[in-house]
Amino acid sequence: MINLHVHTKHSWDCLSSIDNILNFAKENEQNSIAITDHGNISGAMEFFIKSKKAGIKPIIGCEFYICQPGKYASEKSSDNRKLDHLVVLAKNLNGYKNLLKLTKIANENFYYDPRIDEDILFAHKDGLIVINGHVSTSVYNTLFFNTEGVYMSKNIDSARSYLFPDYKDRFSKITERYKSEFGDDFYIEVQLFDPGDIGQQTSGTVLTELALEFGINAVATGDAHYIKAEDAKFHKTFCAIKQNKKIKDLPNIRYYTHPVYGLITNSHAEKCYPKHLIDQSHKIADKIELYDICCETAIPQSDISKTQDPKQYIYNYCIEELHKRGLHNPVYINQLNYELEILTLGNLFDYFLIVADYINFAKQNDILVGPSRGSAGGCLISYLLDIISINPIKYDLSFDRFFSKDKAISKTLPDIDTDFPTSKQEIIIDYIRTKYGSTNVSGVVTRLTLQGKNALKDVLRVYSACDFTQMNKITDLIPKRDKISDKLAEFKEETGSDSIIYYLLKREPEVLQDYCKIITVNDCDVFSGEYAVYFELAIGIEGGIKALSKHPSAIIISKNDLQTVAPLIIDKSSNELIIDYDMNYFPYAGLVKFDILRLKSLDCLTEVNNLIQEIGI
Repeated sequence: MINLHVHTKHSWDCLSSIDNILNFAKENEQNSIAITDHGNISGAMEFFIKSKKAGIKPIIGCEFYICQPGKYASEKSSDNRKLDHLVVLAKNLNGYKNLLKLTKIANENFYYDPRIDEDILFAHKDGLIVINGHVSTSVYNTLFFNTEGVYMSKNIDSARSYLFPDYKDRFSKITERYKSEFGDDFYIEVQLFDPGDIGQQTSGTVLTELALEFGINAVATGDAHYIKAEDAKFHKTFCAIKQNKKIKDLPNIRYYTHPVYGLITNSHAEKCYPKHLIDQSHKIADKIELYDICCETAIPQSDISKTQDPKQYIYNYCIEELHKRGLHNPVYINQLNYELEILTLGNLFDYFLIVADYINFAKQNDILVGPSRGSAGGCLISYLLDIISINPIKYDLSFDRFFSKDKAISKTLPDIDTDFPTSKQEIIIDYIRTKYGSTNVSGVVTRLTLQGKNALKDVLRVYSACDFTQMNKITDLIPKRDKISDKLAEFKEETGSDSIIYYLLKREPEVLQDYCKIITVNDCDVFSGEYAVYFELAIGIEGGIKALSKHPSAIIISKNDLQTVAPLIIDKSSNELIIDYDMNYFPYAGLVKFDILRLKSLDCLTEVNNLIQEIGI
């Protein structure tokens, strides 16, 4: 079976890493797998890149929140708050681009959740496969007038008594609409993976019958929110944390109480599903074309390159500056030529000219600019273009640490951090947005993940394991990641884990020995101690995404319309659309990042300058 309904850590209620999802596919000899996160495709690029390396065919999808039939996403009111779910897969590159458009539109219509409506979906149907039928979908909603009664039934026959008298007409009305739009790319979703769930078994059975009667293809799916059954306890804990509830207050439903929401193995599928439903999952995978979502680096044109060769301009300008500064000698000339050679490999001249331009704008408008930050201080060209104020040769700073031939060949971009006063950051960004276009400039998402101390504290809290005094006493023993980053890097190379808590228990056991220890038995870790169960849970949820926000300094400037190359989500604090890819995957999407940093000390210096001028100095 091909798993077509799979959530990753980018769904609000899931911890599954893309690495682990792909490992499952390989171990179970499934040559294709989908990801369908709630309302977003944030993991698409990582999934695509890693799937190719693993030899797994990627199916990029999304489980959209969609307004109920007859309702419109633009109507933000209490009577239009209830949303259905809908699994949508990209069949080809056009389909992927439509997923990008749909997720952007969904965020523009954000109301409790990012949402679309049927009209919006149908207007962007090209290249899409739609699978409708699991619980909380429009097709499912045509079946029962009393779902509570269904779940209290003893068997499928008694549960059928809660079907609408006209359920076939209701089903036909919805499915005819989807069938007319998507043709053979519309499927009825059948879930039968939990034999103990009478509601699922009844709806799955009825939908299989209806699909056959109305001539619509039906397909077996799961609803994977973790990898395997053993992960269910971590999932439940994570959901309690995300909902700010105690474990005891979570609903008493099988989603939390039974470990059946993992990825479906072939053997489990054969036990639960008729063969023709399993076969359809393979047919859908076969429909998916081998397309590429990667893009070439899209550095916009600078003003200079619109009229002349940017490399020649930079060379001439830098030579002139060397003369002006009394530095025109073989040492500086050789370094200038070396840097130009490296930058030529990456065609990065526009990048430097763009940075120089917005720094020059700041200086012309009496906005203070920091002298330099980080490895960019090693670049002579940056010094001569007035991007930095420090002479790298005078202070023997390394250009290769900033940028190198290997980085240029691998299409890695430089990283020039520029400091501006906190109060002036938006002025700089507005200048950039006006110059390059609002559809080509965007902020960037940053993810707050559960790590070490915070992970354990949240676990202790939701399980009411101890009072706050004891909680702080235990968690204060756990160092922050940056304090042990080198040790963690070595530990990850050896074990594959970068969990702070796991590192301490394995490498520095004396730190936490009063609360938890790990004993190795037959090459397996056994947790012991008064708080052992909570430490194990905390390790299991480390890395989970707790919240999203806008990165305080990073922006994207691109020559491409960003909605055509990357997913955009709404930043709730600013109500802006921002790029929703992990920064590690920006280069694959051709995204060019610039760092406009805020520095409060520059605000102080600005105020000091103003005061000095006021008293006539």
